[in-house]
Amino acid sequence: MNKRGFIIALFAQLFYLSMGFGQNALTGLVTDKETGETLPGATVFFPDLKAGTTTDKDGVYKFRSLPKSSLVIQVSFMGYKAEVLTLDLAKVHSQDFKLSPSAIEAKEVVVTGNALSSDNDRSSISVTPIDKNQLLTVPSTNLINSISKVPGVSEITTGGEISKPVIRGLGYNRIITINEGIRQEGNQWGDEHGIEIDQFSADRIEVLKGPASLFYGSDAMGGVINILEQTPARLGSIDGEWISQASTNDGLLSNSLMAEGNQNGWIWRLRGTYKTAASYRTPTEWVYNSGFDEKNISLMAGVVKKWGYTHLHFSSFNTKIGMIDGTRDSATNQFIDYLGNIVSESGAKSRSIEVPFQNVNHNKISSTTNLLIRDNQIKFSVGYQENERKEFGENPDEPGLFLHLDSWTYDLRYTRLLGKSLELVGGLSGMTQFNRNHGYEFLIPDYDLQDLGGFIYMKKTWEKFTFNIGARYDYRNVKVSPLYLDTLGKPAPSGDTLFRAFSRNFSAFTGSTGMTFRLNKNFNFKFNVGRGFRAPNISELSANGLHEGTFRYEIGNPELNPETSMQIDGEISWDNKYLNMSFNGYYNIIDNFIYYRNLNGEKKEVNGIWYPVYRYVQGNSLLKGFEFELDIHPIEALHFDNNLDYVWGGNLSTGIPLPFIPALHLNDQVKWTFKTRKTSALKQPYIQVELETHFTQDRIDEFETVTPGYVLLNFNVGTRLKVKNQLWTLYISGTNMLDTRYYDHLSRLKEVGIYNMGRRITFGLVIPFGLFNQDIDYGKN
Repeated sequence: MNKRGFIIALFAQLFYLSMGFGQNALTGLVTDKETGETLPGATVFFPDLKAGTTTDKDGVYKFRSLPKSSLVIQVSFMGYKAEVLTLDLAKVHSQDFKLSPSAIEAKEVVVTGNALSSDNDRSSISVTPIDKNQLLTVPSTNLINSISKVPGVSEITTGGEISKPVIRGLGYNRIITINEGIRQEGNQWGDEHGIEIDQFSADRIEVLKGPASLFYGSDAMGGVINILEQTPARLGSIDGEWISQASTNDGLLSNSLMAEGNQNGWIWRLRGTYKTAASYRTPTEWVYNSGFDEKNISLMAGVVKKWGYTHLHFSSFNTKIGMIDGTRDSATNQFIDYLGNIVSESGAKSRSIEVPFQNVNHNKISSTTNLLIRDNQIKFSVGYQENERKEFGENPDEPGLFLHLDSWTYDLRYTRLLGKSLELVGGLSGMTQFNRNHGYEFLIPDYDLQDLGGFIYMKKTWEKFTFNIGARYDYRNVKVSPLYLDTLGKPAPSGDTLFRAFSRNFSAFTGSTGMTFRLNKNFNFKFNVGRGFRAPNISELSANGLHEGTFRYEIGNPELNPETSMQIDGEISWDNKYLNMSFNGYYNIIDNFIYYRNLNGEKKEVNGIWYPVYRYVQGNSLLKGFEFELDIHPIEALHFDNNLDYVWGGNLSTGIPLPFIPALHLNDQVKWTFKTRKTSALKQPYIQVELETHFTQDRIDEFETVTPGYVLLNFNVGTRLKVKNQLWTLYISGTNMLDTRYYDHLSRLKEVGIYNMGRRITFGLVIPFGLFNQDIDYGKN
């Protein structure tokens, strides 16, 4: 399918015939379980319909013309434990909810990353949901940085803007990022390649920890970061939000404006974001050329009706990022620019971006449709992505490395409910990908990739117990084009062989089985065994060159075999009104684990500079560890949250620890929420103090160095501010308040002796605006 036909097909989905699957209503009352008082403003939401409303002043909610399907419904309200039920809307037309007061901070309990939306306690895979309030009020420079404090999650960083996710010690192409239903594709194999997604576009994120190959195929061996779009605007409304952030240290300025509407179920959304930052400062110096500039725009149009929904998305992400090479003058230890001049302090902290730098454009168009037919769901997602990566290493006007990546992705899932307790799911997914070089430097060859997979899945639910099992088959073909260079180093029909032609096929059967058991209303247990699969990426197979900012020369190995893993995962959780505790342990064996190694001190000269040569090899490996969370809330105002996570990674073939394994990490937060009068403009003002403790990491690979432990002091103060009928959000957050000198073990700038960022204070403001209607009706056409 050509691009024109692809886009026409996507737009055609917006005019899908609204089939009459029956009309019925749902109404009910939401009250306090202990006092019987009504709860005005409670949220009532259908995840699979992408439809929601709030209760009126009498605690009543209303939906009209809903599908005659069995759907998950979630009811939540601040200060109460959320309730989740599956309702057969063909039979149930009235449903009241009685919420129990809870001092535990509200967490989203419905997860969508599995085959169907479900209660998180009923998912055997470990899933951590992160809501929008957490994403907005945690000071960060990018989306991955904003979730890096989640237990079991960390980040490989290159300066302030580039972050790559790591889940339980696994990163790069072992993690899939899903955005608005489509897997994000942008050369994830690169050390300094970030995730090209607007951080303000995310409404909620689900982090799936452990093998998720069953639903997502190759590359989901380590887990999935599922970025969910914002819930559509309420019927008859046009509203939006303005987000503004400003930070000291790096002078970060972030502004994002969103507007959206819903007219009779026809929905739209428009967002524009601009971020700019100067160089950041460590406790000892300004880091030359660490600034960045980012511009994003996104559009969504769609329809939400009684038969389901269809959404069409377009986004354009553009960023220019200074690359930090760490070159210094031997006499003064000051940074040197690309022309060999010593950089002054004013030049080092400048907002200008100098050579070397990268410019990345990522354009995406995609569509997601979910059809509800009685007790069946048919979900179809298709997307096209264009990723252009230009890296300027010598000349600010001409990129040395220029990669153009085209990716088509598609996913089809059919779900059938048999009664109230049995779910059957079947699915197909695939990807077509082409990479072409347009620069005069080469790291990877031109290649074509075809990917196809299918799975079946079953889940059986009893009152206190669930059991699930599934199997999948994946096939991938990679075809590499040859490249010959003449005596001037330019492409030619013959000459020195930089990349040789080859074609490889990879395939594997994977599967997963698990169970959950709720002993009583307080105690819950999960257990899962999953087999993962990952085909070698193009860099591992055929890299042959120096990548700007990596400090090494990489050589691939076309004979690599695919990785396979077997992970055992278990979780125990216990909660009541004032305490929540969970422990999650895992044991992950990976066969044919791919890693790079400098053999016998091998070096290669490039432009007069000698770089170590790293070649890709493989061997069996083991990762094991745990995450422990303890949230104590003895009184309504006081919150004491603690979490501890640990990963042990070892290469069983060599006896050497695996690289880029995060250190043992402890996080402690104390938060006090002040009580205000009902007439006060301040709603739920709070102050929070946090201690981040990172222990020494001395289990290191041969090319790594020991990272000393450190403690960071952070704080956060904020409030909701009632302005007319809207609630604004204001906050001030501080990180590394003691200006501690430290290296994060996963910071790639540690290799060139550059500390992480020093003291930084962020000021944030979120202003919602708009007019709202009372009811939702998805039956009109």
